[in-house]
Amino acid sequence: MARVHERVAAIQSSMNVVPKISILTPCLNGERYFKECLDSIHSQGYPDLEHIVADGGSNDGSLRLLKGYPQVKLISAPDRGIYGALNRGLALAGGDIIGILNCDDRYASEVFAAVADAFRDEQVMAVVGEAISFRDVQLDTPIAENRYSPAGTDPLHMATLGTPAINAWFFRAAVFARLGTFDSAFRIAGDREFLLRFALSDLRYRKLPRVTCCYRVNPESMTFAGNERIWHAVLREHHRMTAAYLRRANLDGHARELLRRARTRDALHGALYSARHGQVRELLFHAIAGSRHDLIWPMRFVMRAARILFASVRFRSAGAST
Repeated sequence: MARVHERVAAIQSSMNVVPKISILTPCLNGERYFKECLDSIHSQGYPDLEHIVADGGSNDGSLRLLKGYPQVKLISAPDRGIYGALNRGLALAGGDIIGILNCDDRYASEVFAAVADAFRDEQVMAVVGEAISFRDVQLDTPIAENRYSPAGTDPLHMATLGTPAINAWFFRAAVFARLGTFDSAFRIAGDREFLLRFALSDLRYRKLPRVTCCYRVNPESMTFAGNERIWHAVLREHHRMTAAYLRRANLDGHARELLRRARTRDALHGALYSARHGQVRELLFHAIAGSRHDLIWPMRFVMRAARILFASVRFRSAGAST
């Protein structure tokens, strides 16, 4: 904590004032992991912090838990999903810097001071750090599964072929004033669509070479649950997003290529999964989506399916010979 105070003092000396950070947390029946999320925010020791919880109508113990955190600003009302909740939080936020943390995730320690330090440069409009996903095998035994690093990539790649990891991002409030808020028509992929808007804006950003947030893999997670129904919904939203941007006449060649590659990849994944599980309607949907912007998509599908079939036959043959 002493290091946090030293860093904040240095920021205050160079900027005259410590920037206010607003953290937005969408919540719906998140009691199970909510306390860990709250503690990761309020134990940072940052002097000018605003935490807004946008609750969509929880009927578990989430709202009771918040009574132990009187500094939290609560908005509780039905909404149009996570991005509608975030937009309600944005309308209330008074911070210079905006961060997002879901109620089942958590920040790493001493993150806010590092983020504020990175924003000393007034030209920097966003800061992104590393993220990890982890699974709780037991309550006190988290196991890291994947690491998402901004090193060696850029926001355009993260928004198309990569992982947005929006909880690892912090934006100046002016970014939302310029680009708009989240598109709540996307129930799952709204973070990817917003990051794509940011990437195409060419606004300056900075990378932090440290973990800023930790995503929890759990059955309730929108994107890390491995739920088949959610996965199909994600792919459908990705198709809708890429189609909308590929229709833009002023899209540059690099962005167009990445969007086409992302669409081809998602359509292949969805079609192959549907074929293996006999889901004919889903297979046709992904085949049409893939072929619409990639004329050789059917050939790609046949070649990928053939490789999978060949690998499966070899595996079975090897097993039989032993």
